[in-house]
Amino acid sequence: MFRRVVRMIAAGSVVAAMIACGGSSSDSTGPTPVFTSVSIAPTSPAVSPGNTIALSATAKDQNGHTMTGLPAASWTSSDETKATIDPSSGVASGIANGSTTITATITSGSVTHSGTAQLVVSTPPSSQTVTAAASLAFNPHSVTVGRSGGTASVTWTFESVAHTVSWDNQPPGANIADIPATSGANVARNFTVAGTYTYHCTIHSNMSGVVIVQ
Repeated sequence: MFRRVVRMIAAGSVVAAMIACGGSSSDSTGPTPVFTSVSIAPTSPAVSPGNTIALSATAKDQNGHTMTGLPAASWTSSDETKATIDPSSGVASGIANGSTTITATITSGSVTHSGTAQLVVSTPPSSQTVTAAASLAFNPHSVTVGRSGGTASVTWTFESVAHTVSWDNQPPGANIADIPATSGANVARNFTVAGTYTYHCTIHSNMSGVVIVQ
Protein backbone atom coordinates (compact mmCIF):
# COMPACT_ATOMS: atom_id res chain seq x y z
CA MET A 1 0.00 0.00 0.00
CA PHE A 2 2.86 2.37 0.90
CA ARG A 3 4.51 1.86 -2.52
CA ARG A 4 1.22 2.45 -4.27
CA VAL A 5 0.74 5.78 -2.46
CA VAL A 6 4.28 6.85 -3.37
CA ARG A 7 3.67 6.06 -7.06
CA MET A 8 0.44 8.11 -7.01
CA ILE A 9 2.19 11.07 -5.39
CA ALA A 10 5.02 10.90 -7.96
CA ALA A 11 2.58 10.78 -10.90
CA GLY A 12 0.71 13.75 -9.50
CA SER A 13 3.97 15.69 -9.22
CA VAL A 14 4.75 15.09 -12.91
CA VAL A 15 1.33 16.31 -13.97
CA ALA A 16 1.68 19.41 -11.77
CA ALA A 17 5.08 20.18 -13.27
CA MET A 18 3.70 19.86 -16.82
CA ILE A 19 0.85 22.24 -16.07
CA ALA A 20 3.21 24.75 -14.44
CA CYS A 21 5.33 24.75 -17.61
CA GLY A 22 2.34 25.32 -19.85
CA GLY A 23 2.02 21.71 -20.86
CA SER A 24 -0.88 19.30 -20.63
CA SER A 25 -1.35 15.81 -19.39
CA SER A 26 -3.17 15.00 -22.63
CA ASP A 27 -1.74 14.97 -26.17
CA SER A 28 -3.02 18.12 -27.94
CA THR A 29 -1.97 19.07 -31.48
CA GLY A 30 -4.16 22.16 -31.87
CA PRO A 31 -6.97 22.83 -34.33
CA THR A 32 -7.05 20.90 -37.59
CA PRO A 33 -5.90 23.04 -40.56
CA VAL A 34 -8.82 23.94 -42.82
CA PHE A 35 -8.33 24.93 -46.46
CA THR A 36 -9.54 28.54 -46.50
CA SER A 37 -7.90 30.61 -49.25
CA VAL A 38 -5.48 30.80 -52.19
CA SER A 39 -2.70 33.36 -52.59
CA ILE A 40 -0.82 34.21 -55.79
CA ALA A 41 2.81 35.26 -56.08
CA PRO A 42 4.08 37.69 -57.11
CA THR A 43 1.28 39.85 -55.72
CA SER A 44 1.72 42.57 -58.37
CA PRO A 45 2.89 40.70 -61.49
CA ALA A 46 3.99 42.55 -64.61
CA VAL A 47 5.16 41.42 -68.03
CA SER A 48 5.83 42.99 -71.39
CA PRO A 49 4.24 41.91 -74.71
CA GLY A 50 6.02 38.89 -76.12
CA ASN A 51 7.46 37.83 -72.77
CA THR A 52 6.38 35.45 -70.02
CA ILE A 53 6.16 35.40 -66.24
CA ALA A 54 5.69 32.39 -63.98
CA LEU A 55 3.06 32.71 -61.26
CA SER A 56 2.59 30.42 -58.27
CA ALA A 57 -0.48 29.62 -56.16
CA THR A 58 -0.39 28.63 -52.49
CA ALA A 59 -3.22 27.11 -50.45
CA LYS A 60 -3.66 28.68 -47.00
CA ASP A 61 -5.42 27.48 -43.86
CA GLN A 62 -7.64 29.47 -41.49
CA ASN A 63 -4.57 30.95 -39.83
CA GLY A 64 -2.90 31.98 -43.08
CA HIS A 65 -0.40 29.13 -42.94
CA THR A 66 0.71 27.32 -46.09
CA MET A 67 -0.92 23.94 -46.72
CA THR A 68 0.79 21.16 -48.64
CA GLY A 69 -0.42 18.03 -50.37
CA LEU A 70 -3.39 19.69 -52.11
CA PRO A 71 -4.05 19.42 -55.86
CA ALA A 72 -2.33 21.89 -58.18
CA ALA A 73 -4.10 25.11 -59.14
CA SER A 74 -5.88 25.71 -62.42
CA TRP A 75 -5.32 29.13 -64.01
CA THR A 76 -7.41 31.52 -66.13
CA SER A 77 -7.02 35.02 -67.57
CA SER A 78 -10.01 37.37 -67.73
CA ASP A 79 -8.76 39.08 -70.91
CA GLU A 80 -6.72 36.92 -73.24
CA THR A 81 -6.23 39.83 -75.64
CA LYS A 82 -3.88 41.26 -72.98
CA ALA A 83 -2.31 38.06 -71.60
CA THR A 84 -2.86 34.33 -71.75
CA ILE A 85 -1.91 31.84 -69.07
CA ASP A 86 -1.19 28.14 -69.20
CA PRO A 87 -4.02 26.51 -67.22
CA SER A 88 -1.76 24.01 -65.49
CA SER A 89 1.67 25.67 -65.12
CA GLY A 90 0.71 29.25 -64.28
CA VAL A 91 3.05 30.73 -66.90
CA ALA A 92 1.49 33.92 -68.29
CA SER A 93 2.34 35.35 -71.72
CA GLY A 94 2.02 39.07 -72.43
CA ILE A 95 0.03 39.83 -75.60
CA ALA A 96 -0.71 43.58 -75.59
CA ASN A 97 -0.46 46.57 -73.27
CA GLY A 98 -3.19 46.64 -70.63
CA SER A 99 -4.17 44.50 -67.66
CA THR A 100 -6.04 41.31 -66.94
CA THR A 101 -7.23 39.50 -63.84
CA ILE A 102 -5.43 36.20 -63.28
CA THR A 103 -7.33 33.61 -61.24
CA ALA A 104 -5.88 30.52 -59.57
CA THR A 105 -8.39 27.90 -58.40
CA ILE A 106 -7.66 24.97 -56.11
CA THR A 107 -10.20 22.21 -55.37
CA SER A 108 -9.63 19.84 -52.46
CA GLY A 109 -12.39 17.28 -52.07
CA SER A 110 -15.65 19.23 -52.10
CA VAL A 111 -13.99 22.54 -51.18
CA THR A 112 -12.96 25.07 -53.84
CA HIS A 113 -11.21 28.39 -53.29
CA SER A 114 -9.69 30.95 -55.69
CA GLY A 115 -7.18 33.76 -55.52
CA THR A 116 -6.69 36.62 -57.96
CA ALA A 117 -3.91 38.99 -59.05
CA GLN A 118 -3.94 41.87 -61.51
CA LEU A 119 -1.37 41.25 -64.22
CA VAL A 120 -0.12 44.43 -65.91
CA VAL A 121 1.17 44.14 -69.47
CA SER A 122 3.30 47.07 -70.61
CA THR A 123 6.11 47.81 -73.02
CA PRO A 124 9.21 48.88 -71.08
CA PRO A 125 10.88 52.18 -72.03
CA SER A 126 13.85 52.06 -74.38
CA SER A 127 16.00 54.02 -71.94
CA GLN A 128 16.45 54.18 -68.17
CA THR A 129 18.62 56.12 -65.72
CA VAL A 130 20.43 54.72 -62.69
CA THR A 131 21.95 56.95 -60.02
CA ALA A 132 25.30 55.78 -58.67
CA ALA A 133 24.69 57.54 -55.37
CA ALA A 134 27.13 59.02 -52.88
CA SER A 135 25.16 57.02 -50.28
CA LEU A 136 26.73 53.88 -51.79
CA ALA A 137 23.80 52.45 -53.72
CA PHE A 138 22.65 52.05 -57.31
CA ASN A 139 19.15 53.57 -57.48
CA PRO A 140 17.07 51.86 -58.65
CA HIS A 141 18.71 48.51 -58.04
CA SER A 142 16.99 46.94 -61.08
CA VAL A 143 15.84 48.52 -64.35
CA THR A 144 14.04 47.03 -67.34
CA VAL A 145 14.45 48.40 -70.86
CA GLY A 146 12.96 47.43 -74.23
CA ARG A 147 14.91 47.33 -77.47
CA SER A 148 13.05 49.92 -79.52
CA GLY A 149 14.52 49.59 -83.01
CA GLY A 150 16.78 46.86 -81.71
CA THR A 151 18.65 48.94 -79.11
CA ALA A 152 18.03 49.93 -75.50
CA SER A 153 20.14 52.20 -73.33
CA VAL A 154 20.91 52.80 -69.66
CA THR A 155 22.61 55.93 -68.35
CA TRP A 156 24.42 55.93 -65.01
CA THR A 157 24.51 59.28 -63.20
CA PHE A 158 27.56 59.28 -60.96
CA GLU A 159 27.40 61.58 -57.94
CA SER A 160 30.36 62.99 -55.98
CA VAL A 161 31.70 59.60 -54.80
CA ALA A 162 33.48 57.52 -57.46
CA HIS A 163 31.96 54.16 -58.42
CA THR A 164 32.45 51.58 -61.15
CA VAL A 165 29.98 49.49 -63.15
CA SER A 166 31.66 46.10 -63.49
CA TRP A 167 29.66 43.31 -65.11
CA ASP A 168 29.25 39.97 -63.36
CA ASN A 169 27.05 38.25 -65.95
CA GLN A 170 25.89 39.05 -69.47
CA PRO A 171 23.69 37.02 -71.85
CA PRO A 172 25.44 34.98 -74.55
CA GLY A 173 26.44 37.24 -77.42
CA ALA A 174 26.57 40.42 -75.32
CA ASN A 175 29.81 42.32 -74.72
CA ILE A 176 29.02 45.49 -72.76
CA ALA A 177 32.11 47.36 -71.58
CA ASP A 178 32.64 48.10 -67.88
CA ILE A 179 32.48 51.69 -66.69
CA PRO A 180 35.70 52.60 -64.86
CA ALA A 181 35.77 54.64 -61.64
CA THR A 182 33.71 57.76 -62.33
CA SER A 183 32.30 60.64 -60.31
CA GLY A 184 30.35 63.77 -61.24
CA ALA A 185 29.45 62.56 -64.74
CA ASN A 186 26.90 60.61 -66.80
CA VAL A 187 27.89 57.48 -68.71
CA ALA A 188 25.58 55.47 -71.01
CA ARG A 189 25.73 51.97 -72.39
CA ASN A 190 23.66 50.54 -75.27
CA PHE A 191 22.17 47.04 -75.19
CA THR A 192 21.21 45.01 -78.26
CA VAL A 193 20.99 41.51 -76.75
CA ALA A 194 17.98 40.54 -74.62
CA GLY A 195 18.58 39.03 -71.21
CA THR A 196 19.63 39.79 -67.64
CA TYR A 197 22.82 41.68 -66.89
CA THR A 198 24.19 41.89 -63.34
CA TYR A 199 26.90 44.24 -62.14
CA HIS A 200 28.65 45.63 -59.05
CA CYS A 201 30.96 48.42 -57.96
CA THR A 202 34.53 47.19 -57.44
CA ILE A 203 35.20 50.05 -55.01
CA HIS A 204 32.19 49.36 -52.77
CA SER A 205 31.42 45.63 -52.59
CA ASN A 206 27.92 46.17 -51.17
CA MET A 207 26.77 47.98 -54.34
CA SER A 208 25.15 45.88 -57.06
CA GLY A 209 22.54 46.27 -59.78
CA VAL A 210 20.56 44.52 -62.50
CA VAL A 211 19.66 45.49 -66.07
CA ILE A 212 16.91 43.47 -67.76
CA VAL A 213 16.77 43.90 -71.51
CA GLN A 214 13.67 42.82 -73.42
